[in-house]
Amino acid sequence: MTEPRAAAVRRPQHLHVLVLVLGVAVAAVVVIFMLATGGSSSTPSAKSGPTIVSQAQLEQFAGTLDYPVYWAGPKAGYSYELTAANGRVWVRYLPRGVNAGDPRPNFLVVGTYKQTGSFAGLRRAAKQPDSVSERIPDGGLLVYNSARPASVYFGYPGVKYQVEVYAPSPERARSLVMAGKATPVR
Repeated sequence: MTEPRAAAVRRPQHLHVLVLVLGVAVAAVVVIFMLATGGSSSTPSAKSGPTIVSQAQLEQFAGTLDYPVYWAGPKAGYSYELTAANGRVWVRYLPRGVNAGDPRPNFLVVGTYKQTGSFAGLRRAAKQPDSVSERIPDGGLLVYNSARPASVYFGYPGVKYQVEVYAPSPERARSLVMAGKATPVR
């Protein structure tokens, strides 16, 4: 009668070993996945420092907000650096070999800023000395300061956000907006 009791005691030990082996296998798969995806499979939070993201991660992040996130569309050979804080989101285009957080102002950046009264703010800015403004399609307004023409701001009536396009070349910043290339992430 002692033999069945000994077998009953051994079975739970075998079960514990099986659970332990399974847990180690799952952990190994997670580590391999993290290494293969650059360390993160998650979407950055609404308050994150500069992070390189894929287009899919950018789209997923944009879907978590109650306002659109603008960008200049996909660009081959570039990484997308996403930074978000306090209702402000920046998408920066970094060429190969440039790391997230690079301090140089050499790169295209599209910022989306959540704010009530954003269109009225653009109209006020358009009346300031050194301001240049133009109407854009859909009743929008483009505004920039002639002393800092590399940053172009635009918005539309009735929305609670404003968009900034910065490019090292002021002509490029304006042409992206005027050509309708700065659009919401889909």
